[in-house]
Amino acid sequence: MSSNDTVIVGAGPYGLSIAAHLRAAGIPFQIFGPPLESWRAYMPEGMILKSEPFASNLWDPRRKFTLKRFCLERGLPYQASGKPLPLAQFLDYADWFRERAVGELQNVKVTRLRRDGSNFLLDLDRGPSVRARTVILATGHMAFRYIPTELAGLAEPLCLHSTRFGDPRAFAGRDVTIIGAGQSALESAALLCEAGAKVRLIARKTQLYWNAPPLTEPSILDDIRAPESGLARGWRSLALAELPQIFRWYFPAEKRHRFVATSWGPSGSWWLRERFDGRVEVLLGQRILSATEVDGRVRLNLNGSDGTSEIWTDHVIAATGFKIDMDRLDYLEPGLRDSIAREGQAPLLSSRFETSVPGLFIVGVASAPTFGPVMRFMFGAKHVAPVIARRLKSA
Repeated sequence: MSSNDTVIVGAGPYGLSIAAHLRAAGIPFQIFGPPLESWRAYMPEGMILKSEPFASNLWDPRRKFTLKRFCLERGLPYQASGKPLPLAQFLDYADWFRERAVGELQNVKVTRLRRDGSNFLLDLDRGPSVRARTVILATGHMAFRYIPTELAGLAEPLCLHSTRFGDPRAFAGRDVTIIGAGQSALESAALLCEAGAKVRLIARKTQLYWNAPPLTEPSILDDIRAPESGLARGWRSLALAELPQIFRWYFPAEKRHRFVATSWGPSGSWWLRERFDGRVEVLLGQRILSATEVDGRVRLNLNGSDGTSEIWTDHVIAATGFKIDMDRLDYLEPGLRDSIAREGQAPLLSSRFETSVPGLFIVGVASAPTFGPVMRFMFGAKHVAPVIARRLKSA
């Protein structure tokens, strides 16, 4: 059994950014997990990032390893905004960042995390267990995938979360129904349609919303009226993108949670609309009453303003987002999980992302109810990494 001062669980944007800061600060650590696993293994082929390139960086303390520098080294065109970033290019950038800013990682999964006296013990899917004094959970959003109860009785592959449908070409010639109205739903619909599937989209919303194109050459007045931020244009967006500690300090828990749940609602990127409009059947203002399997297909019963209706389809894609619930982190030993204080189902976190269990930190989407919607995006890693590095350096 090996022993470490610090272990990072998860090698996505948050884990890699924290690792880069710890390495630069001379703090020993190990990082466990397949690099960018949720992006590499679960996102659909052909996906394009919703965030603008300037907001799609990983974060090292000296800002040496930016997406812009990667593009310059590789001879690729770079534009801070207005030029959508393909997933494949982002993954190449993430590998480049990891090699230069992080170094070696352990491409193994943590199967169990439990207390071991004043330390932690991590069991791995391969190799001996590891003991650590500090553990940073940067395991992303996949554990929190949400499928409505009306669809929960359908087995895969009849019903798949939008993070799990993989290569759109596998659905060519099939009838696919997508539930949702956000970027994941709209882009999934476009990708599936382009791959040869017959696609319809069902949503409770009565209208689809599309983000406006960015200003490629904003004037000084434009920047004064609505400054650019890692979330969107506008002063409110700028405050939420840059002041997560103020968000945590100023608002009571109930108001924070409600704001995170209702802000930045479902919408599609500006560059996606022409690939969607007129190509996908859209049924708005519809609520799913039930979903049942009949002879290998799915029968959906809907209710809308015109009454009830019935849809038959081969597959349902639930682009229904994520819900933070600590009970969904099944690799946490139950005693440890139950000892983490909560606000609702989200962890109660200090200003330095530490849970009520000393030495156990949680970052990323699970911290969004505490620090605001910026933590739902990779842009939030710019705030997390230096805070945790300072905390560990002073320990």
